Amino acid sequence: MSLNQAAQEAPNRMGVYTLYLHNRPVYVGKAEDGIRKRMVQYKNGTTVSYSSGQRIYNNRDDIKVTWLVCNSREQCRKVEQQKISSIHPEWNRQRGWGDDKIYK
Repeated sequence: MSLNQAAQEAPNRMGVYTLYLHNRPVYVGKAEDGIRKRMVQYKNGTTVSYSSGQRIYNNRDDIKVTWLVCNSREQCRKVEQQKISSIHPEWNRQRGWGDDKIYK
């Protein structure tokens, strides 16, 4: 589903999402306040103060989204970490972070 569609149709529930650019997973994140709310933030550019948010906004018309609804914040954090560790998305890497904090 496109980022524009996700901003309209994603659930207003917490969960973990994966963003794809040209069919390649580039970012995994959690949305504890609702997946749709986070997709709207990305679409509107309200997260551009973060390097990953800037990349998402700059590529918003080409990004596809999948998600998994979670039942707790703890589950969100666990699923997010597992997905990041397994697929190593490029945009989850940030300067100043050691690999042990990103890919456990």
